[in-house]
Amino acid sequence: MTQREMVNTATRTIRVLILVFAASVLAVGTLAACGSGGGGVTNDGGGSGVTNDGGGSGSVTGTITWPDGHPAANASVYFYNYDPGFSASGWYDGEYQVQQLPADGSYSLPDCPCQDLTAYLYVPATPGADPANGGQDCWIIMQDDNQTYWGRQANPGDTINWQALKMACSPTWYTSDQPTVQSEYTTVLPSLNSGSWQSAEARTSSGGSGG
Repeated sequence: MTQREMVNTATRTIRVLILVFAASVLAVGTLAACGSGGGGVTNDGGGSGVTNDGGGSGSVTGTITWPDGHPAANASVYFYNYDPGFSASGWYDGEYQVQQLPADGSYSLPDCPCQDLTAYLYVPATPGADPANGGQDCWIIMQDDNQTYWGRQANPGDTINWQALKMACSPTWYTSDQPTVQSEYTTVLPSLNSGSWQSAEARTSSGGSGG
């Protein structure tokens, strides 16, 4: 319908072709090596970042930050819980959105327990901007302080701090499994992205998340 939708459709087609090629050359051990060697899919921060108040009720809370540790103020977050049969207030088909984070990057996620929780930082496209610099959506998967991004358990009362991976923005959502994320980082996003995470941070920190 719109130019943005046409761009996204073309992007998905190219992405599929690149991923098919990447799957034939990537080794399973590449991700583990990248995770331990300071690559873009690791977290430079320390600390456990995960606590539990011991109670049986309450929300999952924490903070959302950019790779440089700055709060992701004004950005959006999408949480996914890949748990068959999961249904909760505010969740739709296993998806929960925090539309705009406050200045300190804090969030509150209701109605877990969640058996397979993942999180993505999201900055919508800025109308009229260059497609490679804000003119397309920006998706970046996030990891907790244990460097887990492919799905984790979360219980009521947990505190989980998430940080965006050091990856370029993707114009489309992608799955959280390790081979796909590694392929995005090494093969797809270097040539097919919607801008750097630094530019996305600059747009949101200047006020508003666009769109």
